[in-house]
Amino acid sequence: MNRPVWWGLVLVLLGCAGLSAQTLTKSTEGVFVTDGTEGKIAMSKGRRLIIGAAGTLGGDITLKTGAKECRYVYKKLLKTPSKVEAADYAALISVVVDLQKEDVVMSLQTPDKVPWAGTNNSGRLAIEITLPESCAVQINAVYFNVEAVGPFREFIVSESLSKVDVQKVRGDVDVRVSNRPLSIKDVRGTLFATNKYGRIRLENIDTGEGLGTIRNEHGEVSIDAYRGGLDLRTSYDNIVGQHLFLSGSKNRVKNVSGLVTLEFDSLTTGKLRMSNTYSPISLNIANAVSAKFICKIGDGSRVTAENMEMTPDLVYESRLEFIAGGGEAEVRLTTDGSGDITIIGPNKGAVAGGK
Repeated sequence: MNRPVWWGLVLVLLGCAGLSAQTLTKSTEGVFVTDGTEGKIAMSKGRRLIIGAAGTLGGDITLKTGAKECRYVYKKLLKTPSKVEAADYAALISVVVDLQKEDVVMSLQTPDKVPWAGTNNSGRLAIEITLPESCAVQINAVYFNVEAVGPFREFIVSESLSKVDVQKVRGDVDVRVSNRPLSIKDVRGTLFATNKYGRIRLENIDTGEGLGTIRNEHGEVSIDAYRGGLDLRTSYDNIVGQHLFLSGSKNRVKNVSGLVTLEFDSLTTGKLRMSNTYSPISLNIANAVSAKFICKIGDGSRVTAENMEMTPDLVYESRLEFIAGGGEAEVRLTTDGSGDITIIGPNKGAVAGGK
């Protein structure tokens, strides 16, 4: 009868020894931090990394490329006044990595109920991952900030309540965020980006023959260098874009209340429809213009078009149509309420206006 009790005591002692071996260092911010734990798993170029996190766990995920396999290192950050309690928190956080059908699956785990929930304390995880180039990444980690620099062949964040910053993707991007900033840079492929109550920043985007779909509710959208198709909708904040070159027949920009200011490198191809219910629309074209413009405004608003060689086609109190150049592109602009429309071309020429 004594033997099972003895072995049970040995197991308990070994468990305590393993826990005490995890070094905790207190940072200047008063957070206990574990030593970095490193690991690696075989991963060939072009495969997929799938990251999932428990809803009770938050932290930071940093991704980059340049390794021949999947390499990772992580630390646990425990906010609590007690070192003993910090050790208890650390024991509840785990990182499990597995290979499934040649894809790497990384699970960031905690129990469904954690002792820091509903308190000023916290248990967080900071993990840095290095992948082979041209891998795909899929993340479902709602409370993790994501910072990623590729090149990746695909990047998906299915849902996030944290900051996301993605760079260098040579394929599809699908990122869905709420309440936090979203930044996407250097993409060559189809783009889908959504946010609510947080800004979206896009830089150096080329959708090719595909369409970029951007949705933001109560958040600013800013764009610097965009080529391809664009379907952009926001509400109650500004849309600002520069160095734009749109193509295709499905381009659309829609706002409810907030300035819409777009600067085009040229405007000679495709179709563009823009509407803004309560605020102005402003277009600036830096180089060639060849488009038919159809402008509709509400009572008391104004349309101004200048610095283009143009031929007025239709002039009414609330509607102005004119052709600049050969008229290859088609641009339809609509405002209501007090929203003016201003179009500035690259050259001095005929000036048309209506009120």
